[in-house]
Amino acid sequence: MMRAINQAAFCALALFALTMLAASATAWAAPDTDELAARLADNAPQCGRFEQTRWLADLDSQLESRGTFEHQDAGLVWQTTSPINDRVVLSADNDELPMGFQAVAPVLGGLLSGDWQALERYFAIELSGTQDEWQAKLTPSEANIAQRLDHLLVHGNQQVERVEIAFTNDDRLELALSGADCERLEDDKHTP
Repeated sequence: MMRAINQAAFCALALFALTMLAASATAWAAPDTDELAARLADNAPQCGRFEQTRWLADLDSQLESRGTFEHQDAGLVWQTTSPINDRVVLSADNDELPMGFQAVAPVLGGLLSGDWQALERYFAIELSGTQDEWQAKLTPSEANIAQRLDHLLVHGNQQVERVEIAFTNDDRLELALSGADCERLEDDKHTP
């Protein structure tokens, strides 16, 4: 009788452990690309702030800047406010973009808007982490982009929070991104 109770308790404990493992495995499973794309699209900021660190390999130097971004009809407007004031429209139609920006323009636009379908045309995407703390490694699959970009690492939660870009010339770019109210950004521009 005691042996039957011990076996029943052991079976109940084993069943409980298996249930917890299954629930845990679901919680820690890599995020689903479609679910992540939908969440990023739903939470894509119209406007935001960025902090950027750029390592220039051939000059062995590091440049830091910060500013704002805003999605407009013309494209993604990237407004650097420090250390200099500079405005760039990141779009496929902008022929005046420097080579580095030409490679990054479709990537940033796709990342910030959650348009993973556009990204999948140009990159092999490998997701890891959880839905709440995910990471994506994007490796160029399109020849023109692969000539300039080695890979990107993207980190986020509800939105893209950090992007690390490795260029083929050994330059690197790190971006920290945060969404912000567009009106607030406009007010910041007019504040002395």
